Amino acid sequence: MASLVVSDEGESQTPVTSADALLTKCHELLDELEKFQAFLLQEKKENTVQLRQFRNSVISELKSLEKLARADPIAERTIHTLRSSNLPFYSAVWTAAKSCTGLVLFNKRFYWDIPTGRPVNSGPKPRRKRSALVDIVAEDGELWIKVSTITESRLLFEKAKAGWEELDSDSDTEEEQHDGRRVVAEGADPVPGEEDDYGSEDGNDNRVELLRIAEDLCRAAKKVYIRYRHPRILFILPKIVEGHTSAVDAILAEIRATGARVQCASEPSLFGTYTNGASCDHNTEAPAALTTIFSRLLIDPLMHLTLTLNIDCTVLLALVSDLSHSTLDPSPMLHRAIRRQIDLEANEKLLPSSLYPAMADRDLVCTSLAAKRMREIVEQIGTPSERLRTELLLGEGEGGNGKPPAELRARFAETSEYTVPEDWRLPIRVEDGTYELSALPAVAERVKEELTEINRSVFFYGWTRGWTTVSSNRTVAKLVEAVVENEGEEGDVGPMVWLCATARSLVGKEKRRH
Repeated sequence: MASLVVSDEGESQTPVTSADALLTKCHELLDELEKFQAFLLQEKKENTVQLRQFRNSVISELKSLEKLARADPIAERTIHTLRSSNLPFYSAVWTAAKSCTGLVLFNKRFYWDIPTGRPVNSGPKPRRKRSALVDIVAEDGELWIKVSTITESRLLFEKAKAGWEELDSDSDTEEEQHDGRRVVAEGADPVPGEEDDYGSEDGNDNRVELLRIAEDLCRAAKKVYIRYRHPRILFILPKIVEGHTSAVDAILAEIRATGARVQCASEPSLFGTYTNGASCDHNTEAPAALTTIFSRLLIDPLMHLTLTLNIDCTVLLALVSDLSHSTLDPSPMLHRAIRRQIDLEANEKLLPSSLYPAMADRDLVCTSLAAKRMREIVEQIGTPSERLRTELLLGEGEGGNGKPPAELRARFAETSEYTVPEDWRLPIRVEDGTYELSALPAVAERVKEELTEINRSVFFYGWTRGWTTVSSNRTVAKLVEAVVENEGEEGDVGPMVWLCATARSLVGKEKRRH
């Protein structure tokens, strides 16, 4: 492997890009961000990706570069400021983000070991919050990405510096602790007021910054659950070439030992191809290509659905409710909750926009208790059309018994303003819903204590069979999730639940009484 001489500043004197050139690249980056923002608005997904903070950082950098473009280009201060521009880092972050799927947000700080404070006038000052900064959260929260444009020379400089500090620390007495100053990598600046205790639990900062960040990210990730799992961590280092310098490779091995993955320059990406140098060139894709990229960045709400879906009673009712099939007049005679659902339906179209895509080309089942409860509610307050849909949905009664799937769908469509998908598999199959607790993690006993009989029937059946349960009962779903995550063993997985965005009642359910 090649050896590399490191300067006392840790960086080689690379040529300085002119302010005008950086300004052009910054405009191109901002233009892509604004096109992405417009795309989100067009797709009515503006609330699915938190883009504002990152965009504001790029705008701030643009203003700084505009000032530099008016400054003396050969002045030492101008050259230094250009060399330390944040634009290459922002460009690297956006390049990495465009290779992702399920983009959620940029520049998010996650905390662990948060102190609870102390009584007034008693005890020592409480420890400050410890945190780690994630540059990109992707794959619907399951992937945390850290981007660094650190160079090999800088990394070796930090390693050499840490080595000398370790030697100095070894010579200290047990009562003395060496407090070496560290160099902060991109995106890892301490939060104001948290500088004294930002990192390691033992207060030892005599480490390479990237390794410290990796350890902090792993600690923070252990406090976060996404579908019962901790987020995975990925480092993207576009200016590091693995296999070139043994000392650098040793640092990368230490980072990987924390559980994080590392992607270096010219290495096949875990989700795309990332080129050396983190190119700042943007706006090179044709509009159609950008649209394809932007579409891929959106979260796919159906990604985690199983081939068989377990339908909760709340969704069974939504499927037959008149509110889901026609545009109703929000009459003052109706309860305000029903009027609210009518307004939601006018904007969202629950069946064609959400439930039909989720259920299409999948086997559909429900437990006997869920079906029984649905029938009771429909029989008590359902309209004639809601009663007919119930028979068609379950393939029973005068309307649905013995009818082939195509006929069930055709008759169902006659009761609705919306087209029924040809691959919607009717009837929903009613199953006994029996389950064995012994087949589930031990924490299932605690979950059982929190649920009613019908909710145990629905959620435990889907849990036992490994099927996604489709429900609009957010309260119960989040309760189950919290019990498993907080009281279960590491690695326990609870029932997978796909939450319908909004519920639908039967029209008669909330009528005012006179």
